[in-house]
Amino acid sequence: MKFSRTAAVAAVSLAALSVPASANHSWGGYHWATNGNGLTVKVNSLITSQWVNPVNGAIADWEKSNVLSLGARNPVSGDPKRCSPIAGQILVCNASYGQRQWLGIANIWLSNGHITQGTTRLNDSYFNMAQYNTSAWRNFVACQEIGHDFGLDHQDENFSNANLGTCMDYTNNPSTNQHPNTHDYNMLTSIYGHSDGYTSAKAATNFGIRQVGKAPAVTPSSEAIGNTPAAWGRAIHSDGLGRPDVFVKDLGRGEKVLTHVLWTLETKRSDIE
Repeated sequence: MKFSRTAAVAAVSLAALSVPASANHSWGGYHWATNGNGLTVKVNSLITSQWVNPVNGAIADWEKSNVLSLGARNPVSGDPKRCSPIAGQILVCNASYGQRQWLGIANIWLSNGHITQGTTRLNDSYFNMAQYNTSAWRNFVACQEIGHDFGLDHQDENFSNANLGTCMDYTNNPSTNQHPNTHDYNMLTSIYGHSDGYTSAKAATNFGIRQVGKAPAVTPSSEAIGNTPAAWGRAIHSDGLGRPDVFVKDLGRGEKVLTHVLWTLETKRSDIE
């Protein structure tokens, strides 16, 4: 993918404003609609055995938040390479997606400003390599990508800074960045401590539940998103190394899908096409 000079400058400028630990790290204000009782949403998994502990551990970590209720761990069937979204729920998949320079991807679908479904993909094409085939890297990436699906961004995007002790911190060494921290939980409380008058999650059958004066969310697209920048739409943000890491694609009828990408340490901006 080619970027104009203007777009590149804008992206780098956004990266320079990446949030420190003391600042708001909501992902663009994107959140699931809530009826004021926190967020109840299923987190499903389409994963192989080596990912059971990292993924279930990340889900358990996030559920320590006082505003998230994620329910029983829910394995599902399907094609993990497609990782097709489930309306009102989150789906976590792993597969060998190819040497496309990324470790993990989070996708969120937005309808009229609210998240309606989310996916996380974990790329075994790199996690099967010695450098990334460690519990620290697996825990870090699983935790971070699932955190994006709740509407969280990073606390810090400078890879060379000292670790903040949270998986929502870009790092060259995830040894101490494998779990959420207090600031992440406080951020979730801030995000979900209000009522939108209806919920966009589907814990059982409550997707788009109608309440007084509120219309239900549009049933989101079931189309899976591809594995390359060409499928993700327009780059709107860059990480601390100037690499585009957030993309937006307009699906029409008020629906958009956003993609948050965690590149490998070796990836350069010039490698991203």
